[in-house]
Amino acid sequence: MDTGVYKPVHPDFARWYSAVGFGDEESRRKGRGEGVRLVAERADNPMVEILIRLAFKSRQMASESAVKEIRGILKEADETFEMQGNDRELQILAGASLAVLMDSESESAAYAALAVSTTVLAGARKTDLPMDLSGLADEALLRIAATNRERPDLSSYLPDDDDLDFDAIPELVRQTQSFAGVISALEMVAKTMSEAAERQSEALQAMDTFIRIQDEELQMLWWLTGQRSKDHNCAFSDVPAEAQPLVFGAELANATQILPGPPSAPAMLSRAGVKDKKKIAVSAAINAADQTWLRRVLGDRSPSPVTMPLHFAISRQLETGPGDTWVAGWVSATSVSDSLDLPGLTLGTLFYRERLLILFG
Repeated sequence: MDTGVYKPVHPDFARWYSAVGFGDEESRRKGRGEGVRLVAERADNPMVEILIRLAFKSRQMASESAVKEIRGILKEADETFEMQGNDRELQILAGASLAVLMDSESESAAYAALAVSTTVLAGARKTDLPMDLSGLADEALLRIAATNRERPDLSSYLPDDDDLDFDAIPELVRQTQSFAGVISALEMVAKTMSEAAERQSEALQAMDTFIRIQDEELQMLWWLTGQRSKDHNCAFSDVPAEAQPLVFGAELANATQILPGPPSAPAMLSRAGVKDKKKIAVSAAINAADQTWLRRVLGDRSPSPVTMPLHFAISRQLETGPGDTWVAGWVSATSVSDSLDLPGLTLGTLFYRERLLILFG
């Protein structure tokens, strides 16, 4: 029931928006908050990429038409929103939209959290925003993964006795004793059965998701128990150490059924042999991987240098050839250091998440 009390789009939105510098203009803040709410509600996977490019002010800017679409949604909710000359405000509203989206139950929430995590690249990329998108993404990934793994309570899908009150239907016919009464009675039957069927469908969907997740984890455990790489048809230990984060991350992603995957993914990569303490340069990991495998992993895709920097590195290496000649172009496009190295487990987790973006995108 609408109580008429305004509910902020996010508890921290007032603080976030204060960074724009408009002071405490409540009406403006409410209008912008409604715009953020609308953007988050409409955000699909392609729009997530646009919002990230705006929020992170990436070198690869979103297309003019895509930015216009975001601005149009904000203006639809708040007619005072300016369509140009407010890039800093748009950046903060894009970041706020991502934060609200990741905090929601939307189907795009997990995808957005994965994309923010891979964009941040374990802290290698920074952004001037009043919210910690990286921390919010990590929280969302854990929350969504845990929620997905809760056994559904099927009793909650059972209709209440009042919802299945068929006694009122023949009584309606007796009272009216006309074709109109019969039609009304049939409409009541149809409505009741439709509602019951909808509840049944929701219960079946919940069970299907839960069973798929159980099967997902079972396949991962078999893979881990077997200690063999499916892609290379050899023991885990025979895969070059510097390539293991990529190879094992990809194989784990292939077994994932539901985004964002299990919260235990890093632990499974660790059990597969990916080291946490040993740092590996991104360039070294790419060059250590088999060229045929890299081509198969990339396929005919054109990965985003913003949200998929590791896969973009593969595309650059395949274009230029093994060695270091491809690194400069990758660094220029992704705005990361040419000496970037990451703990093997971090690198494997990020590659796993990028693979999920590709497989589910």
